[in-house]
Amino acid sequence: MKNIYFDDISILKKNWKKIALLIVSLILILFGTFNDILSNNWNKWIKASGFFMFSVYYLLKVIRKNYVQWNKIGMTIRINSYFREKKVTFVEINSYKFQNNMLTIYQSNKTTKVDLSSIFEADKKRLIQIIKDNIVPNSIKM
Repeated sequence: MKNIYFDDISILKKNWKKIALLIVSLILILFGTFNDILSNNWNKWIKASGFFMFSVYYLLKVIRKNYVQWNKIGMTIRINSYFREKKVTFVEINSYKFQNNMLTIYQSNKTTKVDLSSIFEADKKRLIQIIKDNIVPNSIKM
């Protein structure tokens, strides 16, 4: 059984470390690009460290095989894959069902199926709860 890494990007208080990392790396890139006080060699290292921080931040999302990221608008689900993501918009959800370890989300323009057979039961429940909490109340038909 495997865990899902959940990332709620709509809560700024919870994600202050990520935001601080991105701001520091942006400052390093700008400082390394536009500053003539230090030597060229130092400016290159400062700028490279800023780009390295950006790379680490975004690579953490890619190297996780089971990853769910959401905000108030929609969610990105990546289960048992490193690169294939399924995007779901909460407003477009007509209904969903969880049956035989398969989560099926019916949207107005498509149907998304996610196989959750290798995922812990607590993570399955949390994924379904995230969908329940964020969908538009009158659009769901169970």
